Amino acid sequence: MYIRKTKTRVINGVDHYTYRIVESRRDEHDKVKQHTLLNLGAHYDLVPEEDHSILAQRVDNIIMGQLSLLPLSETLETEAQRIANLIIKKHSTSLVGHNNKKDARYEHVDITSIENIDVKTIGVEHLAYETAKKISLPKILLNSGFSPKEVNAALASIIGRLIAPGSEVSTVNYLRNHSALDEILDTDFSNLHKNRLYKISDLLLKNQNAIESALYQKEQELFNFSEMVTLYDLTNTYFEGESLKNDNAALGHSKEKRTDCKLVTLALVLDASGFPKKSHIFKGNISEAGTLESMLNALSSKSPIVVMDAGIATEDNIEWLNNNDYKYLVISRKRNQSLPDIDGVVVKNTPDHKVTTFLIKQESESELYCHSEAMERRSNAILQKSIDRFENELQKIANGISKKGGIKKYDKIQQKIGRIKEKYSKVANQFSISITGDEKKEKVKTITWTHDPDNAAKALGIYCIRTNQTQLNNKEIWDTYRMLNDIEDAFRVLKTDLGLRPVYHQTTDRISGHIFISVLAYHVLHTIRYQLVKHGINDNWQTISSKLSTHYRITNSLQRKDESPIHIRKSTRANPVQLAIYNACNIPSTILKPTITSY
Repeated sequence: MYIRKTKTRVINGVDHYTYRIVESRRDEHDKVKQHTLLNLGAHYDLVPEEDHSILAQRVDNIIMGQLSLLPLSETLETEAQRIANLIIKKHSTSLVGHNNKKDARYEHVDITSIENIDVKTIGVEHLAYETAKKISLPKILLNSGFSPKEVNAALASIIGRLIAPGSEVSTVNYLRNHSALDEILDTDFSNLHKNRLYKISDLLLKNQNAIESALYQKEQELFNFSEMVTLYDLTNTYFEGESLKNDNAALGHSKEKRTDCKLVTLALVLDASGFPKKSHIFKGNISEAGTLESMLNALSSKSPIVVMDAGIATEDNIEWLNNNDYKYLVISRKRNQSLPDIDGVVVKNTPDHKVTTFLIKQESESELYCHSEAMERRSNAILQKSIDRFENELQKIANGISKKGGIKKYDKIQQKIGRIKEKYSKVANQFSISITGDEKKEKVKTITWTHDPDNAAKALGIYCIRTNQTQLNNKEIWDTYRMLNDIEDAFRVLKTDLGLRPVYHQTTDRISGHIFISVLAYHVLHTIRYQLVKHGINDNWQTISSKLSTHYRITNSLQRKDESPIHIRKSTRANPVQLAIYNACNIPSTILKPTITSY
């Protein structure tokens, strides 16, 4: 076995070559002929030409199940393993009848020679790919003008984001070294380069509207859900670097507290079943309220009810919704809310969470005031923490008066107390603070304070829901409002499970493409979870991935009695937990047929 440089053609007087792994064999006439085992390509430069003979020898050793006599560099060993695995796969044949005794095949092998090589994960990849097929993602990409190779690259990028979220570099590393997704797609990712994923990101973004529209239509058709509610909200994510070439980069209020980084804003529209209908990237400092009209106008149809939180529910937006015949249900922006003096209706009553509602109906709008005991407990806990911290700050100032080098000047003490009042403004009005100074009020002698809880806010745990659907009762309004949890969960999953943050790109399209790939991955993820929940499996994505992470594709290599090798590549059997996931999603638990390569 050796590497041969072969001239393939001459173009404009320039010779073109390709590198091939070849092997000399004797045919039935006892003549020696060369057989190409693998074409390495025209620009094979992963290993210097002076090391080609060493590389070829090591590839032969791996295939024949022999040890290397000399230690090789990590680069040479890695490349030899890659080429050997490709040759084994390329020259394999399907192991037909592997479950049929009539087609049983027996070999005289040395069982002590067995080795497990080329171990790759295949369980999560199988679940993700079969789900992508179920929502017609490959077909949608083809219909959008993608070539078959581009479809494979797009699926690699989207499914890679599901399994190994992060930068394109981390995705490439996973697909090349750990995943059997390329076998599922009947391609090869062993030499995948990040530039291929960058280009596919640009192509996905270019076709965003068509892809999103077709995906939602297919999901609606597949699961037969009615388009009852439109959930709308925004979040933002930060990225590293200045991103001077990103038109959407801006400093704003970071929901991850990354005030040191510029932001971009993701607007997301979901339906009541949690499936994304539309996504869009805005500038990082965009006003949430200013995005509603453009997003709803981009939808192909009007939803019965638009649900959104207080950040978007300005009076101008409410007026626009009414003027354009939209039905809405929003969180009121009113401050200092109090419960009306009417009989309440309990809409939820569990040992740790009771919600009582009070409905006021008007001619054109209903207001549902809600009191949540769980929210009140959380608010009280937060307030108590602020009270404790406020008193600790006061005590530090008081202690400093008697310490050497401590602040004692009257005006300085007043400034420090003013700062902590501003910092803890929600609880400062509960304290009466007395400062005693000397005769000239130049220095402070004592600081005392009293805490008066009666000055605390009385409206803890209260919020108000507004809707122009005056026919709805307390329970129907509250249940619809609770659907906002779906979009909050979507943002959480996008950020924690699907690599939405941080973004390492620097240009507008690349940052937008990175985020859109996460949204596409969410389509696949939500489809999986939607099916699992119907079968009582409520695991989050990290748990699902963990359970499937031990489903492998493995090559078992053995030596025959005549010392010739035999390689059997096969997927492991699904365990009961994995089987339950596959069955719930109605996909086969057997992944790819076994193959055999023999010499």
